[in-house]
Amino acid sequence: MSMLNLKELDSMHLSVLAEIGNIGSGNAATALAGLLNTPVDIEVPNICLMDYTKVADYLGGADKTAIGMTVNVKGDMNGVMLQIVEKEFTSRLINTFYEKNVDSIDSLNDMDLSVLREMANITTAAYVNSIAKMTNTFIDIEPPQNHLGTIGEILAVPEKEFTKLDYQVLFIDERLSFAHTQIKSAMILILEIDSMKVLFEGLGIDL
Repeated sequence: MSMLNLKELDSMHLSVLAEIGNIGSGNAATALAGLLNTPVDIEVPNICLMDYTKVADYLGGADKTAIGMTVNVKGDMNGVMLQIVEKEFTSRLINTFYEKNVDSIDSLNDMDLSVLREMANITTAAYVNSIAKMTNTFIDIEPPQNHLGTIGEILAVPEKEFTKLDYQVLFIDERLSFAHTQIKSAMILILEIDSMKVLFEGLGIDL
C-alpha cells in the first residue's frame, strides 16, 4: 500500500475507526482519573483520518502556541503518538496536584512538565494498548517528550524523526471534564506508511 485514499473508506470502515476512539478514550479517562484521584468524564470523541497538512488548521492555526507531548511507538507499528494540549488543559491538570497560576506556557517549570509527561504516558498507553488489542499486534511506547512552541513547530517534530510517514494520520478529538471544567485535547497517531497498512489489516479493513 503506498497511500490511503479517504474516499475508499465506507461507513463500516469508519465505524471500526470510531471504535478505536471509543475504547481508547474510555481507557484513557479511567487511567487519568486514577492519576488525578478525581472523576474524569469524556464525551464520545470525534475520530477520523486526516491529511497531516490540515491538522494545524483544525487546531487553530500553525502560529497558535500549545504544548505537544510526543510518544514514540515501536514494535509491529512504528511512528509517534502526538498529544497537543493548550494552556487551559495544562493549568487544570497542574492545579489538581498543586496550586499554580499558569500565565503562559513559557511559565512552566520542570515539575510542571513532569506532570504533563506523566499524563501523556498514561493516556497514550491507554490508546496504544487498545489499538494493540484490537489489531492483535505488539506495540511498545517510549517515554514522552515535551515540546513547547507553536502548533506548526510541534507538528514538525515527527517529520524530523521519521522519514517515511504516511501523509494521513488518525486524529482523535477529545473533550474531557474534570474539576467542573470541560477541556479539549487532541491525540494524533502518526504512523510510517507500512505501519498504517498493518493497522488497517489488523482492523480487517481491506483497501
